[in-house]
Formats: sequence, C-alpha cells, structure tokens
Amino acid sequence: MTSIHAMKRLLRGAVLGFGLAVVAAGCDLDSLLEVDPVDRVPAEGLTTQSNALLLVNGAIADFECAYGAYVALSGVVGGELIDATQTAARWPAERRDFDDVADQSQYATFGCTALGIYIPLQTARWSADNILFALQGWTDAELSDLGFDRQELLAKAAAYAGYSYVLLGEGFCSMAVNLSAELTPAAVFDTAIARFTTAIAAAQAAGEADLVALARVGRARAYLNRGQGANAVADAEQVPAGFEYVTDASGAFSVRSNRIFAQNGPPPTGGSALSIGEAYRNFQHMGVDDPRVEVSDFIRQTADGTELYFQLKYESLDDPLPLATWEEAQLIIAEAQLGPTAVAIINDLHSRAGIAGVFVSTDNAQILAHVLEERQAELWLEGHRFNDIERHNLDLVPAPGTVYRKGQTYEDARCFPLPDIEIRNNPNI
Repeated sequence: MTSIHAMKRLLRGAVLGFGLAVVAAGCDLDSLLEVDPVDRVPAEGLTTQSNALLLVNGAIADFECAYGAYVALSGVVGGELIDATQTAARWPAERRDFDDVADQSQYATFGCTALGIYIPLQTARWSADNILFALQGWTDAELSDLGFDRQELLAKAAAYAGYSYVLLGEGFCSMAVNLSAELTPAAVFDTAIARFTTAIAAAQAAGEADLVALARVGRARAYLNRGQGANAVADAEQVPAGFEYVTDASGAFSVRSNRIFAQNGPPPTGGSALSIGEAYRNFQHMGVDDPRVEVSDFIRQTADGTELYFQLKYESLDDPLPLATWEEAQLIIAEAQLGPTAVAIINDLHSRAGIAGVFVSTDNAQILAHVLEERQAELWLEGHRFNDIERHNLDLVPAPGTVYRKGQTYEDARCFPLPDIEIRNNPNI
C-alpha cells in the first residue's frame, strides 16, 4: 500500500508517479496533486489482468496527447510554426531560449493540451512500461481466459513505449528515467530499440502486420538516430508500400483533438495560437510549389502583430496525426544509403506527389541535402524537423543573435534541456 502523500512526492519529482495519468490522461498536473482520497490508495491495485486492455488503451491515450504536443512544440522550435499569442511563457520555444526556469515553463510543466511535453511524454513512457512489464509477467492463457490477446497487448505497449523513448531521446539534450542518473540520447535510443524489438516479436506472434510495421519504422528511426544505418535499412525495407499508422483523434475532447489544427487551423473550428514559419509559406521544391506543404494565403495579423497563415494538411480537430509511414521508411533508407538508391527514392516520392522534374546527382553531399529537403516536405508537421536540425547540425533560422519580434533575441538551443523540475527532484542528478 502506498499513501497518497508519497504519491504526491513522486509526482512532484516528475518521474515515478506518472501511472496516475493512465486514468487521467491529459489532466492538469496540479489537479492530480490535489486529489485526496479518504485513506490509502493501493498503487498495485490498478495493474491487474482484468485491467490489461484498459491500461494499454490508457497508455496509448497518454502517448497520443503527448505526441500531438510534441509535434506542435518541436515544430515551433524547429521553425515549422511560430507563436502568434501575447502569452510570454510561450515565446522561449520560438526564441530557442531555455536558459532558466521561467523559459522552461511551457515544455517542462504544462500539460499536453497546452503544449507541455516533458511531463506528458514521461507519463506516456511510464504508462506503457508499467503495463508492458506486467504483461511480461502474465501468460497467454491467463489473458485468453479474460478475452484478451496477450501478444497483441504486448506489441502495443512495447511499441508505444518505444515511441515515447524515441521522442524523449530526439527532443531532449539529456534524459532521466525513473530517478535514474542523467542519460545520453544514445542510451535512450537503445532502450527504444529494445522496446521495438519486443513489439515486433509480439506483433508477429499475434499476426498483427500493422503493429509489426509500426515497430519496424520506429526501430529504424531509433537506429538512424544511433548512426546504425545498416540496421535502419534492414527494418525500413520491410515496411510495405502504402503503410500508414496514425493516432486517434476527436474534437469532442481537448486531449484527443488534433493538436496542430487546435493551434493552427482555418476558422471557424481551428485555432490561431500559432502561425506558419516563414520558410514554409511558399515552400518550393526544384523551383515548383510543393503540394506536400500546403498553406493558406495571408489572413490577418494577430493581436501581437504576427502574420497569420494556416496549414492545410490537417482539416479538422478529428484528423489523425501520422505516427509511422512507408514514406518515412523510404526516407530512412535514402538517408542511410545515399547514392543511386536515394536518387530513385526521391524521384519516386516526387512522382507520387505530382512534382514535375527529375532529380539527378552522383554527389552524396548534394543527395543528402536533397533527402533532408524531402524529409522537410514529406514529414512536415509530423515531429521530425527539430531532430533533423540537431542530427545534421543544420543552420538555425533565424540565426542566433537576431532580434526576436516580441523582445530579446533568438538563441542557439537545438534540444530541450533536462528541465529543472527533474534536476531538483532527482537525487541521482
């Protein structure tokens, strides 16, 4: 038995108490901390065989809200989007400025509906790992008696845990998990790879081809981040053409809404808290408009003077966000192999998108630059550009030192620092 006061201390440490979010996905952290039951809460009581499906679905819901926030906020730091509000707490993300606690407030402590990412992603990671470890201790027969396919649930829990680790590794300069010492992104990616390996084996045992492909894309992504190109290609080549795995979305609940459309979507149902980054307002590829980056004409200025443009990729709060696609897998192959393989993939993607012209090159530096442009367009507003900038040390735009239109200057952050809430509450850091 665990007292509620002990649970509160763990939640404030921002690491071990995230299991509560299984039943309160997307809720404000402060409201969680203020819930006082009469006496004691059995922490182990929720993780039972009869709750297996509920806990897996809860972990998925935790991840989906966190993922939407990550796509939006990393899009701001990576230049795909810009802030269009008068809320000063949101400005450091666009300025790439996280030097002190006040600058960290949004990404470190906000909930996922307000574009917080640290606590939501840690919540998703904990939720998925918690039920994954429980499932590994149970048997197929035990869950079959309850009407559950244990291998399918294992595959889902492991895959979503893997994606949680991938985003924590891609987004943050360093990481801590369950009060661990400070971890490098490489160590986080290694854990992601292990989770995806578990997911692939379970999905194959369950005969769930989509889950196999989901985990293969995720593992290829993690391998690419680790610089293990051959392993990345081996997974990506097995992703079937046309594959797409998306998150669930519903405008009926804020935690399930398409977070991009909620922040930047045409009226009357879309939001205007974000606008489109300048580089994406007239995005061209090989001198022609790229239909994969579709943006509205200039609408108006917001109260803070930001010119308002809307993305047209997502059309409603109910539109899902892509999590893993065949196109991403192809671009992983292209980046890892370069040469004629990459050229062929680029031209195939152009043909599918209706882009005229043929790309021809034998210069791998030029080919890599073109692959990154393809990723910029094909994976626009899907949570990749921020990490691409870091992985390849791409130029920051606007350059550090440029005056920010709302005050101060742009800085040079290429990843989110491990937040102060972790450092202060983790005795091992």
